[in-house]
Amino acid sequence: MTRQALLVIDLQRGAFDGVRCPVIHGQQALIDNAVQLVQSARDAGTPVVFVQHCEKEAGSPFEEGTAHWELHNALQPLPGDSVVKKSASSAFEGTDLAAKLQTLGARELVVCGLQSEFCVSNTTKSALELGFAVVVAQDGHGTWPWDGEEAPVISERANQTLAAAGATLQTTAALARSLRAA
Repeated sequence: MTRQALLVIDLQRGAFDGVRCPVIHGQQALIDNAVQLVQSARDAGTPVVFVQHCEKEAGSPFEEGTAHWELHNALQPLPGDSVVKKSASSAFEGTDLAAKLQTLGARELVVCGLQSEFCVSNTTKSALELGFAVVVAQDGHGTWPWDGEEAPVISERANQTLAAAGATLQTTAALARSLRAA
């Protein structure tokens, strides 16, 4: 069986606290889904990798070293989990993520987090290019409304684009069952 790893991308306080940017659309469902995936992965012994976006600009939503940059309170790493800090849209760019996944023996990635059309999409596309199989939690990523479009429309378009690129889409509930069964 292919070894899986769960990637939890950029679920940081700044997207949820409303201080430096508007609160992410559907925030409670997004956190609930991510928590369900993390717990299912941990129960099955599947590696969990938290990805944390790092911004240098003072006042930015994920300014490194601030409370806004910290991972959401409901999603704290435990011993054995990995944390990857990134400054680009893809979690593979300029990080040791590929090496960590290789060390873990992971060949299939389950992906959830922020932001649908940027970091989730670019990390997924990079993973596919690197030869990983990728399963995206189709209801486990989110974004903000932009340029007159509602956030759910943007997220759904990201799902369609990722499926066309070769990713598999599954609901959080189905993925949680699959992770527990692994």
